[in-house]
Amino acid sequence: MLHKTPFPHGYQQWMFAVSEFILRPVLWSFSEIVSIFLPTTAEQSSIMRHYSLNLPLLPLYLIVLVCLLVPALIAFFVRCILHLFRHSYILSVRLANEHHYKAPHKKQCSISTMNICLMPEFLSRFNNLSRTSQRATAVGQRIIADQIQSQNRSQAPSIVGNIETNFPEMDFICIQEAWHRDYSKTLVDELHTVYPWIIYDVGNSSLFNNYFIFNSGLMFVLLERTNKSTIKVGYIFNTHLQAYQGETPIIQKQLDEVLLWTKEFRMLTRGQGDIVTFDVLCGDFNFDNTSPGDQCLAEHRLFTMYHDPARVTKGKDQDWAIGTEMRQSCIWDEEISTPKGLQRALENPILRRRYILDADVKVATLSSLVFNAHPKTGEVKEETDGKRRIDYVLHNKDVDIKVKQYNFVTRLAGLTDHIPVTMTFNTS
Repeated sequence: MLHKTPFPHGYQQWMFAVSEFILRPVLWSFSEIVSIFLPTTAEQSSIMRHYSLNLPLLPLYLIVLVCLLVPALIAFFVRCILHLFRHSYILSVRLANEHHYKAPHKKQCSISTMNICLMPEFLSRFNNLSRTSQRATAVGQRIIADQIQSQNRSQAPSIVGNIETNFPEMDFICIQEAWHRDYSKTLVDELHTVYPWIIYDVGNSSLFNNYFIFNSGLMFVLLERTNKSTIKVGYIFNTHLQAYQGETPIIQKQLDEVLLWTKEFRMLTRGQGDIVTFDVLCGDFNFDNTSPGDQCLAEHRLFTMYHDPARVTKGKDQDWAIGTEMRQSCIWDEEISTPKGLQRALENPILRRRYILDADVKVATLSSLVFNAHPKTGEVKEETDGKRRIDYVLHNKDVDIKVKQYNFVTRLAGLTDHIPVTMTFNTS
């Protein structure tokens, strides 16, 4: 069943909305207070100006926080109880749109995966990103601009491994880290300009699962059906695996669960007579195929079922493959502030290793990937430097498709710390 409302009953939604309304100013003021003391590298270059603009607002934030703290705690408790009755996702449908995407019955499809870091402002700043509300709007606007313009672009030839400044015409978009509900709604509103079906606010909230705070951060643009007698279906699975797992084998278990849950979903949903035209798994996997510390993950049995077009074999990527996890300390460099500038940097091995993490990780920790992830100097190692590729679009080997394009897209330069990946393919 596809849930178009968060709750089974209207009064539950009303109570939840009231709770969110009371909580919002307290959460906002807390985030703003912490954000003052977490300047981005861009703000650090003019740190006195940053503090002179923001410190005078500190008393206001404190007043809001203190005055509304008790009502907010009550509202939070009510919201926790309501979460027990909340659906695990929301399907947003908006068909009455001049520019909306009309899904044709075609054999060529394109899918994209992108981690966009829509977290509360103070958490985004841990990733050296800021202005989350504006970024949510900008991400949607750039995607939609490319979709509208793609209607006037000629079809690209069959090339695998391009670095592009614009998104192709995308049938499906898989998004990770759309964690903040308000910012996610902003993005949904933008995407609805073209995409009529969007699943967002995905996740089961509970005390032991996520402390009733964050959802999964996943968002998905939905697909079509054909006629009533013969149903052509496509399976698209979107995931976000553990970051900075350290020595604990968390991702290994998550990959096992991905295989189990995708198998269960196919068994539950595939009807008699259904024709499966594609089966795609994508998302932020938080490990690469080359790093020595990730080899136990690169040889997981998931890769016997799903094919990675950017991979030659375990431990070796295609020559054209590049990394997708950006070096956070360098995000604000002027050289990569535009899609064209980021494209030039990714095409240059020396510049790429400055802005993209290297695929030589021994243990994935905050220290190795963020705090001490300084750009290297000296001779470039082609197989590892700037090659930490953690964002994947994989396709099931048992479903016959032909990959036409597999691109790394710089369109979201300055808006996220990941490089989006797109795959265009033909179905049988």
